[in-house]
Amino acid sequence: MSQKNRAGIALSLAILGWSFSPIFIRYLQDAYDPFTQAGIRYSGAVLFLVPYCLLFYRDAFKKAFLKPIPTFILSITNVVMQSAWTIGIYYSTASLGQILVKIQIPIVAFFSFLVFAEERSLIKNPRFIIGSVLGIFGSALLIYKPSAIDEFPYLYRAVLALFLSAFLWGIYCVYGKYTVERELHPIPMFGVISIYTTIGLLLLGYFLGSPEKAIHASVSIHLIALFSGLLPIAVAHSSFHYAQWHLGSAFCNTLLTLNPLITHFFALLLWKNEHLSLIQWIGTSILLLGCVLVLMTQSNIKTQSPE
Repeated sequence: MSQKNRAGIALSLAILGWSFSPIFIRYLQDAYDPFTQAGIRYSGAVLFLVPYCLLFYRDAFKKAFLKPIPTFILSITNVVMQSAWTIGIYYSTASLGQILVKIQIPIVAFFSFLVFAEERSLIKNPRFIIGSVLGIFGSALLIYKPSAIDEFPYLYRAVLALFLSAFLWGIYCVYGKYTVERELHPIPMFGVISIYTTIGLLLLGYFLGSPEKAIHASVSIHLIALFSGLLPIAVAHSSFHYAQWHLGSAFCNTLLTLNPLITHFFALLLWKNEHLSLIQWIGTSILLLGCVLVLMTQSNIKTQSPE
């Protein structure tokens, strides 16, 4: 199997895994504060990744520990990003949260243009620019949600948190690809990041959260929280770092637009308040149209480029 095919499978795993993240976050929100929940979920990722890396990537895992600058930077970015993401989902619906952070598409495109020369032919194409503008406009429409006056502060908090998460994702994504291309294998790299991130999130939970809530949670809730760190965190992050290494950051982030559709399908089965208004669906259509333009642009560029 070629590297591009493996990268395509890895990207599919990342898309699927991250589609379940808001579902788990909302399901567990009554049992934990946002920081503690994220920390426990990341603990589940650590329980999987550390033995896996020791078994299959022992030398690369050791190398990742010996490269503290990129792993620390990525971990700190990830701690703040995950906290903002979880807070945003707490004060939003799962589907709306997934869609709002798609503002990360133009953010990642901008950073990728600055850093990666091989992605500039895609990013500077007029159709890519139009697609990005449509993505921003679609995201703006998706912020709209008819609600009572007393709900405005919560929606405002969610929007700020999710947009902060999207901006930090741009940094995390592009610097992650930069590091993978030059120094570290994506799986052991994220194995180390997951350890540092878990420590950071649990410390935030202790000082800023309500750790006493976790004490009263049932064993089944704790097991679900740990399990939720497997596909949506351990597999999704490692797979995504591998995928963007071979397919490009801008391309991979565009395809993440599929997350809200998958999330919304499963959320409909769990919560009655999981619905999008007509305006939000229009925003979804515009956002998807923008992403289709980006995909078509990349396809044409590949076709025109000599092998």
